[in-house]
Amino acid sequence: MKTTPALAALALACLPLTACSEIAQGAKEGFELGKREGMIEVLGAAELQLKAGIALPGDLSCKVTEGTGEQTPVTCSATTTDGRQVSLTGTITSTAAIENSDWIRGTFVATVNGKEVLRTSCIGNC
Repeated sequence: MKTTPALAALALACLPLTACSEIAQGAKEGFELGKREGMIEVLGAAELQLKAGIALPGDLSCKVTEGTGEQTPVTCSATTTDGRQVSLTGTITSTAAIENSDWIRGTFVATVNGKEVLRTSCIGNC
């Protein structure tokens, strides 16, 4: 069997099998964080409209950070169509499978100009 440079590099990279599993785990965790961020941006904006009557011109702008275990802290912001500042903060504990992407569970608080307008444990089709 002829060894190509790419195959040799892969073999060297995966010599310590734990390194390969660590890379795979890191990729999985990164995907999950990205999924959670995308879902909260879209579903959070819809939830504000439906439950609090807050009209946004688009999705929320959110940042998720790596938490502990299934706990993912999230901070979102937006501006209403009439110029008020919106904030949605909380901790995501679970999300629907990517095929559904229709709910997020955790603890969430939304404010408009500093006044609480929504407190919920589930966003979306719960």
